[in-house]
Amino acid sequence: MDDPHDLLDAAQCVIFDFDGPVCDLFAKYTAADVVEDLCEWLERVLDVSVPPGEFAADPLGYLGLVERNLHGGRWVRELEKRLTEQEERAAESAQPTEGAADLIRELDALETRLGIATNNSAEAVGAYLRRMDLAESFGAHVHGRAADIAKLKPDPDCLLRVLGSTGSAPEEAVMIGDSEKDLGAAARLRVPFIAFVPHARESRESGEHDPESRWYERVPVVESLGELLSR
Repeated sequence: MDDPHDLLDAAQCVIFDFDGPVCDLFAKYTAADVVEDLCEWLERVLDVSVPPGEFAADPLGYLGLVERNLHGGRWVRELEKRLTEQEERAAESAQPTEGAADLIRELDALETRLGIATNNSAEAVGAYLRRMDLAESFGAHVHGRAADIAKLKPDPDCLLRVLGSTGSAPEEAVMIGDSEKDLGAAARLRVPFIAFVPHARESRESGEHDPESRWYERVPVVESLGELLSR
């Protein structure tokens, strides 16, 4: 298995997922808060009742719910707009991932091309990056969810957009992500991948055998982005 430092050193373009590798988007304004707002909107505007606990930690799941039940179109766009507003609100109190800003600034100083490929809205990412004085490091290379929700990761659409906007070939890049969906999108394009998994060692030592929770065993892993800083 490749060493994550070697992958990073060889990369001319580094693609970050957003929520996780760059920050904890829902650290204070939580995913549960967003879900509560979306449920209220669905019941009030569309008379759609959502089962308790449905998509409790995954607000994006509601986009698929509306598309399946109301056949997409206007209401998916309306719900996506509301979700974007909620994500922008969360970005105001999002907590930086330890080591992320230092790694971004170090890579930027080395003139590495940087991009973000995320299922979150580009507006929320932009709000966070401006707040943390990191926006110039990424420039126009922040690519969030598309209007077509079928193109959410693991579909590689947002990664393709980063590669296109930075002028990078897949083999010149590396992606840092924290989910199996990130890995799936990168694998589709044969983009090398580094898994950011803060509790990987703890999971191994606990004897956790759930394949879903151990997706990262197929790729190089770091528990802290600080591990990737130059020594």
